[in-house]
Amino acid sequence: MSGRFATKWDVLFGSVLIGVDRTTGVFSGTEPTPGQQMVAVWSAEEIATEALHVESWDLQRITVRELLTVLPPGIGFVIDPERSSGMTATASYVANLKPYVAAFPAGSEVRLAAWDRLPGAVRAAVVQAAADDEAVRELHAFTYTVDDSPPLGCLAYVPTPGADTTTVPGRIDAAVAASADVDALGVATVRVIALEDVPEEVRAALGDHHVIHRRRRPRPWRR
Repeated sequence: MSGRFATKWDVLFGSVLIGVDRTTGVFSGTEPTPGQQMVAVWSAEEIATEALHVESWDLQRITVRELLTVLPPGIGFVIDPERSSGMTATASYVANLKPYVAAFPAGSEVRLAAWDRLPGAVRAAVVQAAADDEAVRELHAFTYTVDDSPPLGCLAYVPTPGADTTTVPGRIDAAVAASADVDALGVATVRVIALEDVPEEVRAALGDHHVIHRRRRPRPWRR
């Protein structure tokens, strides 16, 4: 592997273009060796349009993490087929990569750190998003690594009891995306999850200095 897909982490946190047949909805495929069917994806639009008849295929940008969740067992993928700059992710490679789709893969070594490189503008944006959402009681920000991964960012929210938190991750993620590119955050990607989904041993290591927003509890009114 080389270039933008030099390591498994570059692959995991990257995005690709996939061709979807306009008639059947089937993904574009390739068969590098007889009997080894693989999904074909591309790193850039010009490469994809050169390889496909775009009038028959709908090009869609997809993260590799999303792709991994829909690939059936035994199926791999090829980035930029038949190009020297491409790479092949065999079925076994995909199987080894799939556990890392989870924010905290079971059995992995997790190391926690403060998010010192979180830009002030991004912090302000996510705090405002949390403050504007009554479903969020607290918001924690920290970085961590999983096994030999690069630093990853985590924004973990504590829900208001009984609140519907369905839209919370999307709102906070949108606030991050609107305020800075991921390259400016000092992390490979940002996970937005409920604090209860963070492993217990990680939660135990979090202190108040990781809290960037805490909703004030209303005080009873007294005459």
